[in-house]
Amino acid sequence: MEKTVKGVKRTSKDQALLLIKGIILGIGIIIPGMSGGTILVIFGIYERLIKDILELHFKPYLTMGFGVVIGVFMGGTILSYLFQVYRDPTYTFILGCLLMSIPFVLKRSNGNSVVNLLLLIFGGVVSLSLVSMPPLMEGGSLSIGNTFLAGFISSSTMMIPGISGSAVLIVLGIYEEMLLLIKEIQIANLLIFVIGAFFGVFILAKVLNTLFSKYQSQILYFFSGLILGSSRLLFPSEIGVLTIITFILGGAIVFKWGNFKYK
Repeated sequence: MEKTVKGVKRTSKDQALLLIKGIILGIGIIIPGMSGGTILVIFGIYERLIKDILELHFKPYLTMGFGVVIGVFMGGTILSYLFQVYRDPTYTFILGCLLMSIPFVLKRSNGNSVVNLLLLIFGGVVSLSLVSMPPLMEGGSLSIGNTFLAGFISSSTMMIPGISGSAVLIVLGIYEEMLLLIKEIQIANLLIFVIGAFFGVFILAKVLNTLFSKYQSQILYFFSGLILGSSRLLFPSEIGVLTIITFILGGAIVFKWGNFKYK
């Protein structure tokens, strides 16, 4: 991204590029296994964005933010439709995305250790316990508290490169319901989610980034355990040619994405 210097006006080409980057980011954060933080690193704006957010300096990102909204609604609408019409193939596509993301998450750690492996197992147990609990959905809609919590947690974890915010929603058991909110454009609930997301970014992002700089391997192994345990929710009711193909496709997309070099 260009330096945000006062008095320097971006050209139409610059604005169009920011819009496209925002759309890519919006679609990317909807797909489990793809990390918004990683996308920002690839775009070369991660560190600057974190600093500007904490300093409440939003103006340089308005165009990109608009693109993110477009991308989220595009991706959310498509995935919500696929869940309704092609549930099992969509499940296995996301399952492929999730499972393939784990090696790339762990690749950024400093290697195996007894502590790391125990944290991986602990993360898996925690995640399995969460997905075994009654769903957060009750009465056909997410509660205000759960919607706020979803935005709070997913946005803060999304700021960590390598961690997928959508994968966190799957761990919480509300990913599909959040897609439905997007598809149906439920403004009130989406605003609650966004408010939670802002709180998450300001309160947890700084803390998580500080912890991440000190305990990177431990956090990555724990999150990998969470992702692994949550994958149980995505097992298809029937296995066929189409579910196998979509599983491979999901894994292939994340594999290709994971092999990008950080710039």
